[in-house]
Amino acid sequence: MDNVKQVEKEIREEWFANHVVEISGEEGMQVISWGQPGTNIYRTKYVLSGSNIFISGDIGETVYCLTCRATLKNIEDFDFHYFTGKLSAFCEARWNFDEKLAKKELKEYWKEYEMKRRYKDSQEIYDGIISAIDESSSLEAYRAWLMPVYQDTSIESDDLESIWEIGKRMPYRLIGYWVGLQMVVEQLKKTEVAVWPQVWQTTEKRWLVNERSLGVETGYL
Repeated sequence: MDNVKQVEKEIREEWFANHVVEISGEEGMQVISWGQPGTNIYRTKYVLSGSNIFISGDIGETVYCLTCRATLKNIEDFDFHYFTGKLSAFCEARWNFDEKLAKKELKEYWKEYEMKRRYKDSQEIYDGIISAIDESSSLEAYRAWLMPVYQDTSIESDDLESIWEIGKRMPYRLIGYWVGLQMVVEQLKKTEVAVWPQVWQTTEKRWLVNERSLGVETGYL
């Protein structure tokens, strides 16, 4: 997951640069619309209900189950890894498989753990793993292709367990869900006097916050 910071930057600049937040409801049941006016591209809806966060929109659907109330005030303190650890359901595979990353990590593992010295059939093992990587477009497929390597060579289960994990990339969508919430909080805090203290108290009003102008419009739903 060493690419999370890079992906976060891309999402901020390319997905959400012109997004505006709209909020309705009260603490315990809030609906947050996060989108660029005039288009549904990358538009995302967050529903904060009880201890759950339901997400839907242009970048897919997912559910997070927290161990505390799902409020922006609580979410503000979450880091990405903690937040993602609360993932309960997701519309696609939990991990993407990155062929280039897998080969890089395999090469590093081979050198660090002196696989050439430890296994007489190390070249056969290595070639088998490379073949598994080349044949795979998903983590599940890669792991299925690894099984003949385990069955037909002398590789030990401890090494296979480590090699089982190579090539994993966090999907952009999962990073995007978290980045969106962080940007929602950031926009609201920039209008702190008018908005932030009331975000989880209102029952009848909606706030529109434009990040660039930092202006606030209010109106009854």
